[in-house]
Amino acid sequence: MASRIIVITGTPGSGKTTIAKAVSREIKNSLLISVNDIVKDKKLFTSYAKDGARIADMGRLKRELERMAGSWKGTVIMDGHLLCDMRIAGATAIVIREHLDVIKKRLLKRGYSTGKARDNIVSEAIDYCGERARANYKRVHEIMSGKGSAVLALKIIGGRAKRPKTINMMPDLQEIIRKDKRFAI
Repeated sequence: MASRIIVITGTPGSGKTTIAKAVSREIKNSLLISVNDIVKDKKLFTSYAKDGARIADMGRLKRELERMAGSWKGTVIMDGHLLCDMRIAGATAIVIREHLDVIKKRLLKRGYSTGKARDNIVSEAIDYCGERARANYKRVHEIMSGKGSAVLALKIIGGRAKRPKTINMMPDLQEIIRKDKRFAI
């Protein structure tokens, strides 16, 4: 059984994978699990969405993640936006937040359609991952992505950081809509 399980979640494009990798490098005997890789490699999906995204089989995915965590003796760090929608027993959740204009640029650069990028920006603005994580985990922290975020995540993991307040992104959404009407809801 893992000594501790850390779930790093957030909207696509928020920086969670970068932070998870940095945190994993700093923790001895850690196992980094990319949820997207597990879904793909173990074929834990039921179908494809119109845009080609895999629709994960959440029950099978949760069982596989818990099996993997149960077989590791050190720290398990899981990274993926789907983690906010499930409860991994005993895990601490860190929700990575990012400014909406940064997420917009990252997702469009990755080839997301305007509609899919807009949906993810709205999810970030309303703190979908944070709200879902608070419903599924006892210990939840939200941090802004960027310089110092991996250090703050390590402080959280080590129990040396206070739980910050929820981050409000609604003003960012209003500004994006004002600048680009394609992102209006």
